[in-house]
Amino acid sequence: MANGITRQPLIQNVLEALNRALEWWLYELGEILHLMIRFNKPQLVEFEVSTADEPVLLQGEKKRYADARRNVSLRLDDQAFLFRRIKLPAAARKNIDRVVGYEFNKYFPMDAKHALFACKVVPAVAGAASIEIEIWAIRKAQIDMYLSAIRQHYEIQVRKLYLGNSDAQVLIMRDIEKERRLADGDSKTSFGRVLTIAIAGLLLALVVYPVKRMDGYLEQQQQETARLERQAQPIIELRQQTTALNERFNKLADRIRETPSQVSIWSHLTRSMAGQTILDRLEIDGRNVRVSGRASSVEGLLRSLASDQRIADVKINGPVKAVEEGQYESMNLTLTVKE
Repeated sequence: MANGITRQPLIQNVLEALNRALEWWLYELGEILHLMIRFNKPQLVEFEVSTADEPVLLQGEKKRYADARRNVSLRLDDQAFLFRRIKLPAAARKNIDRVVGYEFNKYFPMDAKHALFACKVVPAVAGAASIEIEIWAIRKAQIDMYLSAIRQHYEIQVRKLYLGNSDAQVLIMRDIEKERRLADGDSKTSFGRVLTIAIAGLLLALVVYPVKRMDGYLEQQQQETARLERQAQPIIELRQQTTALNERFNKLADRIRETPSQVSIWSHLTRSMAGQTILDRLEIDGRNVRVSGRASSVEGLLRSLASDQRIADVKINGPVKAVEEGQYESMNLTLTVKE
């Protein structure tokens, strides 16, 4: 029961708040439509203040305007207005009303908040250092009295009030509806602004939140990737070392294949020289071989080596001499063993 009791006022307050916001939005929408639709422009109702200081309707019937919202034109005697012509610096042109209102009591025997006034800049030569301004003013309390009489006797809701002289020349315009909206609609306007800001914040959150979640997810993935890289670093280094060793092994194997072993060279030479040669010295440098010794016939040994396809570049270094009573000939040979 306690939860039900507390929840019901909360829901009621939320509904009331939404209702106030809806009323404010509908009102603003109505204002926009009034500005857009020309034929919906309020009719102008003209009044004239008689000598008895009571507004008198100049045309039409009283019942036509009951509970209507109209613009009102109020003709006053010329003496009802106060008039001054002053000079101000040219820089004051942009904020004439504010400048005049700030020093209003210098020109008129009242404060600006107790008066209605309008300013008009007198045409002057371009580039002049000062400007002339005509000011018309009237006491606000006097106009409020006329408005009260109009509402009471004619039941007109005044939107805008145009104050003119006896020649029907409008001197001052007062936006009554704007003043009423500012005075009576502060709470609605404030709530509407708060609600608008809240909706904008919600929309912004709907956009930012997924992006933030995605950013957090990407950061988490980056951290996980960095962790896996740290764990795999020893394996990566071992693989790199293994690859380097394999490359060295392959190069060494290539060199071994390119260069025959000394044993294989010795074996091949002894087969080629079998029965003809006595070797005293054998030097093997890669594929290059130097042979020193004795042969029964150096010429026959050269023919035998020349017929071997794996031996090339056979050369005799130095003279060939007969030794051991002519049974052998000394020799010094150089040759190359092919693959």
